[in-house]
Amino acid sequence: MSERNRQFLRTLIGQTTPPLPPPPRGSHRRGSGVDNRTIIRKSLIPWIESPLDEKDGDPPHLYRHSDATPIELFFDLFLVANLSTFTATHEINDFEALWAYVGFLGVIWFTWFQVTLFDIRFARDSIFERFCKAVQLAAMVGFASAGSRFATHVSDENVWAFQALTILLAGSRMMLAIQYTIHIRFVYKKLRAAAKGLSVIVVVLFVLSIVFAGLYFVFGQSGNPARSLIWTVWFALFAVETLVIMGVSSWTPGIGFEDTHLNVRMGLLTLIIIGEGVISVTRIVNKTVGPGGWTKWSFVHILGVSTNVYLLWQAYFDLSPRANYGKMRQQIWAQLHFPFHVVLILLLEGSQILALTLDVALKLKYLGETIVFACEEPRPDPVYAVKLLKSTIVDMEIDYGGRNLKEKGFIDTIIETLSIQPLCPVEGSTYYSLTHDRANDLMGNVTVALFSSMGITPSTDDDISQLDSGKLLMMYVKLLGFVYVYFFVVAALAMVLFAIFVFLTRRHLRMLYRGAAVGTRIVLAVFLASFISFMDNFDLAYSFMTSPMILFTFTLTLLAVLLVDRFLDWLAAWEKTRMGERQGSESGSKPMTQLDLVVGDASASI
Repeated sequence: MSERNRQFLRTLIGQTTPPLPPPPRGSHRRGSGVDNRTIIRKSLIPWIESPLDEKDGDPPHLYRHSDATPIELFFDLFLVANLSTFTATHEINDFEALWAYVGFLGVIWFTWFQVTLFDIRFARDSIFERFCKAVQLAAMVGFASAGSRFATHVSDENVWAFQALTILLAGSRMMLAIQYTIHIRFVYKKLRAAAKGLSVIVVVLFVLSIVFAGLYFVFGQSGNPARSLIWTVWFALFAVETLVIMGVSSWTPGIGFEDTHLNVRMGLLTLIIIGEGVISVTRIVNKTVGPGGWTKWSFVHILGVSTNVYLLWQAYFDLSPRANYGKMRQQIWAQLHFPFHVVLILLLEGSQILALTLDVALKLKYLGETIVFACEEPRPDPVYAVKLLKSTIVDMEIDYGGRNLKEKGFIDTIIETLSIQPLCPVEGSTYYSLTHDRANDLMGNVTVALFSSMGITPSTDDDISQLDSGKLLMMYVKLLGFVYVYFFVVAALAMVLFAIFVFLTRRHLRMLYRGAAVGTRIVLAVFLASFISFMDNFDLAYSFMTSPMILFTFTLTLLAVLLVDRFLDWLAAWEKTRMGERQGSESGSKPMTQLDLVVGDASASI
């Protein structure tokens, strides 16, 4: 080949460009072929990052994450930490405590939700974004500091907590308004419609921050009759900001939620909240199994709570959105997670209290049988009977710390009285120590001490240490009745919300099967709510509350729902297979394969 032809070929394949000079010593790692300047440039965190993803050939659009970022998960932990702290300081023992629980959860949940709506669309790692996140995390810490004094009514003693909360809400919304404003600069030239939508959001957040700040002065007006319940205005403001921001975003091109990881964020927070149920299981294990080891009944009680947690997880994630299900449906689905998370938390807390109540009832049953045994024919030796009574109480391993010292004194006095006098009545004698009243006093004081050591205390304005055991016992009965009612109310609401999720996420493609799934959940919700009628008969309610079946009622209900869903899935697959075989036989082609079924499902869902 001539030199001219060689030169021509080298020109065609691009070899005429002279080779690059070798890099200077130390400019790259041996064998890596990567320029250190490129590595340093990529490792530097920018001061601020554009939310747009401007790849060559692609129209400008927001950068999309397929999963939650580490900073988002870190923010989730602050919400759950707030929730755990509030739960530890506020027992749900009456309606007022329940309403306060929902109120404080609303404050931290809607703040988390607004930050999440921004993060899933605009947040990209930068110095500015990390600073903004630090401000939002500081707001969460501030919420925790005020949560200890949060109540349903504002008074001079706790007004500082409400003033602090409303200032923190104002600061959080102002921070979001600033973030949205700065990102308008990045999208203005290339996404004009998106910039207009963001401007509306900025105005709304700015006005809301002013309103939140203005409530600070309203809380300070001690003579204002509306001050006591003015905090409920927060929820009206939460509703306004949620509806406006989600509505404007969904109907403004370029800043909607269709391609975001909103579903992932909601699922992760739900998973973390269900994880709180796992923590409650470990608390139950520590309080019931820790003292004396495993028994068959402690195993049954813990199994009931554990299966509730597991089946709740499965029931929710089986309804996770599998395809694009529309703007309006997505908005409703996301906003319904607030009542769903409230129901979930109350359900798990109620399960814990009921499981501990079962353990207390079992111990009291053993104590009652021992008291009966002491005077039952043939009567045991009085010294042995008293020793057996004492050991039965000791085996309960009651924590006598704090206010239980009074009950310990009463219990010790009763046991001592039984030891120095005739224990049971004998022929010709009317003087004995184990009288009916003394046995009731012993049972009452042990009951109060057991519940108190389990962390279950009634709500009262009186000094509990000054109340007698009989009155305390009636307060505990009222407390357990309240827990019983709210447990089955929230269990029924959980089923209703699951039914709505089935409809919104199109869990079953055919309307007939979807209707069957929704109808099953509604019927089971009515079934769970019907257990509230047991409260009309105290003996029936007490018998049910002291039976492990109360824990497995909701478990079996969830299991029935899951089995119905599996049956409907199998029925749909069988129907499609038969249809494919029929079409194949009519056309003379091969039957429909599993791949065809999957493609058909995806097409139908879209």
